[in-house]
Amino acid sequence: MKANSIVRKGVYKAFLFLGGGEVKALEKDSKNPRAAQLRKLKEIIARNAGSIYGKEHGFDRIEGLEDFRAAVKINDYEALRPYIDRMMEGEKGVLTCEEPFMFATTSGTMGKQKFIPVTPSYIKEFRHASVASGYYSLKSFPGIADGVILSVFSPAKEGASTAGIPYGAISGALYEREPWLVKKFISPIPYPVYQIRDYESKYYTLLRVALNLPIACFYTLNPSTIVVLLKRLERYAPQLIKDVAEGTITAPQPLTTDCLQAIEPFLKPDPQKAKTLALLLEKNEFVPHKIWPNLQAVNCWTKAAAAFYLADFERYFGSIPVRDITYGASEGRGTVSLGDGRQLLSIRSHFFEFIPEAEIENPNPRILLADEVEIGKNYYILFSTSAGLYRYHINDVIKVTGFYNRTPLIEFQYKGGNVSSFTGEKLTELQVVEAMSQLCQTVKNDCRFFTVLPEFRPNPHYRLLVELNDAAEYEQNVDQEKLLRLAEIYDSKLSSLNVEYASKRQSGRLDPVVVGLLRHGAYERLRKKLVAQGVADAQIKLSHLNPKAETRDFFLQEIIN
Repeated sequence: MKANSIVRKGVYKAFLFLGGGEVKALEKDSKNPRAAQLRKLKEIIARNAGSIYGKEHGFDRIEGLEDFRAAVKINDYEALRPYIDRMMEGEKGVLTCEEPFMFATTSGTMGKQKFIPVTPSYIKEFRHASVASGYYSLKSFPGIADGVILSVFSPAKEGASTAGIPYGAISGALYEREPWLVKKFISPIPYPVYQIRDYESKYYTLLRVALNLPIACFYTLNPSTIVVLLKRLERYAPQLIKDVAEGTITAPQPLTTDCLQAIEPFLKPDPQKAKTLALLLEKNEFVPHKIWPNLQAVNCWTKAAAAFYLADFERYFGSIPVRDITYGASEGRGTVSLGDGRQLLSIRSHFFEFIPEAEIENPNPRILLADEVEIGKNYYILFSTSAGLYRYHINDVIKVTGFYNRTPLIEFQYKGGNVSSFTGEKLTELQVVEAMSQLCQTVKNDCRFFTVLPEFRPNPHYRLLVELNDAAEYEQNVDQEKLLRLAEIYDSKLSSLNVEYASKRQSGRLDPVVVGLLRHGAYERLRKKLVAQGVADAQIKLSHLNPKAETRDFFLQEIIN
């Protein structure tokens, strides 16, 4: 163990040395983002001029930004789908000259899956942001070097196209391409653990291995994934402790031989560790910041809709800092984390353009570069990447929160279009989440999950569906007065956050919020259903406002009253 610690510190030290070069380059480029971005655009165009798409759009004749905009219209996935379908069938040189080695599946829930080409150059673009973010994180929390990282991600290979090209999660692909020393000493949970198909067995095995490791950092995208994982920590605590003592593993479903062989080094009997864990459980302190005393930070989404799940974190992590992970998706990497909560546009990764949110429906909206956006304004963001997504409209709304040198700091706000408006109230995803966060503060975190449905009958109103924390017998003894009180508070919070909503309520054009109680475990049952359908567990994202029809129908079947 001591030898591992020495090597680990050496790996971290080497990472800081090598990462310093990327940070210096980012620092230089951040002082002149326009030049850096135009250089990136020129690089992407030149690399792919010989592709079918490049030839069709005259990449060889593009000499600058205006030529590029004239030649390439704003694209969404459907515009590029015919090209991507050809790539999946094995045709060469379609969107890019460089061939994709996989397709990243998006995290769209219950919708038609999208397949994003992933090329070696695209991975390098991702790496620019990863290396800089890791550097700043380690500088902010040097104690991380005394332990290892617990990540949750999905496998890089979930299937293959007709041409045999694999598709899966880009998070898994990034892990697979980490240097051997990183996988051995920094993120040592074996890859076969993440390939476990059974939902419960995957989490059990992940926790069993983690209990034998000096975890210093949680690192995963979705805070709801962390909450689900830690609820398993509570549920399986006695059996996990028994396994630690005996050097065994008792996953709910049998594990494959490959997985058992991979985790075998982590299954040494440790009666002393088990005794310590049992004492924590007896004292009702079987929580991460007690189990792993060297825990330094938790990294996950903290903004927009994700913020709702952070209410559970205090009891699990105490005063351990929770830091916002970088903004990004399978389609591209948007930011570099500066280690202090600020998210810097990743100008060394891709080429970005911005459309003011209010102008998105205009036939000819203003289209801005990074140095032209304004603090406090919302924008739709467009990506152009080395994977063949050119002027790609990802339908994300970001907010400019400041500048670092001359480069914008941004925060993801919500998916565009997820705005509900019966009578002009324009209720947003961000507002319904903030209203719930305020409600939880008022009623002491009573809600475990929620969704808001716009309903037209008998008069326009919003229905709040909630799953409460106090599961004990509440299904048999529904407290109608309590539910009505939740609806009243929530309605009031929405009014305080949205003046148009308040106006429509006062004028009678909107009826009050009504509430429905969901059966205990409804949210987790939906997660299991999505995982069974092939959605990457670590990337499940559910809209709290007006979710997709299939999600809505699922929850309507889960209502008690």
